[in-house]
Amino acid sequence: MSEEAVKEEAVAGEAAETEVQSDGSTKKKKINKLSADELKKKIKEMEEKNLTGSKYFKHLTERLKEVEN
Repeated sequence: MSEEAVKEEAVAGEAAETEVQSDGSTKKKKINKLSADELKKKIKEMEEKNLTGSKYFKHLTERLKEVEN
């Protein structure tokens, strides 16, 4: 795996939305469960970090288009 692919994978993991469950454990929230506002927030964060070339960013923008239609 290339160095950039590893970096993108790590960033995608960090950018994933997490929820704290009642037992105190955390659970990642899937892209298809995010609201339009949450998607916009994540897209903005990734643009600020200059990560617009990542697969995660592309998935977020595609999902935002789906939600807005």
